Amino acid sequence: ETLLVSNIGDGVYHVQLNRPKQLNALNQKFWDEIPELFAKLDTDENCRVVIISGNGRAFCSGIDLTFLSTAIPTGDELDTARKSRHLLRFLEKSQWAFTSIEKCCKPVIAAIHGYCMGAGIDLIAACDIRYCSKDVDFSIKEVAVAVTADVGTLNRLPKSIGNNSWLREVCLTARHFDAREALEQGLVSRVCDSPDAVLAAAKETAKTIATSSPVAVQGTKVVLNYARDHTVD
Repeated sequence: ETLLVSNIGDGVYHVQLNRPKQLNALNQKFWDEIPELFAKLDTDENCRVVIISGNGRAFCSGIDLTFLSTAIPTGDELDTARKSRHLLRFLEKSQWAFTSIEKCCKPVIAAIHGYCMGAGIDLIAACDIRYCSKDVDFSIKEVAVAVTADVGTLNRLPKSIGNNSWLREVCLTARHFDAREALEQGLVSRVCDSPDAVLAAAKETAKTIATSSPVAVQGTKVVLNYARDHTVD
């Protein structure tokens, strides 16, 4: 299983990325499972809030490069137009995987520890609230491997991080940054002392949210998402 899902009570569900030996690198199965899961959570009346974390010593090390090398045709068996169509389908599917998190009417809290790189940042960008432990190593890594971060990061983060110069710097250089810098720039809203502490903080916040009217909470998320992309008119 690439995802472990548990109902931890009080209306809170916990989703764990579950490829610990691969530092939770995202493979084909993940891209298939995540939109299916969040479609179910969206309509599950027992679920009021979702926490996403990573099993093992990392939150997410990014896309599985072995999978990426096979997902996009590179040989001579297809012409350029057909290769482009395959690439478009792959990107649309990848984008929808994370958009399904954003579109889920239940608030989603990311509890980040260890490593959060590449597609891992695409993932957390789709979450409503982001907490991390002080040990996290972040990197928007895509330019370093000659690709564009086109499954959410470059679209979502400019709308949620006020320092556009800093965001462009870390996207264009792929340099690593730590939890303190992520907090200063608004990528996360809380830094905790350990992975256990960040998960505990996420659970505490989730349970607080879950005590409020689900209709009010879900309506608030919908309006906040709409307001991000529209004017008051």
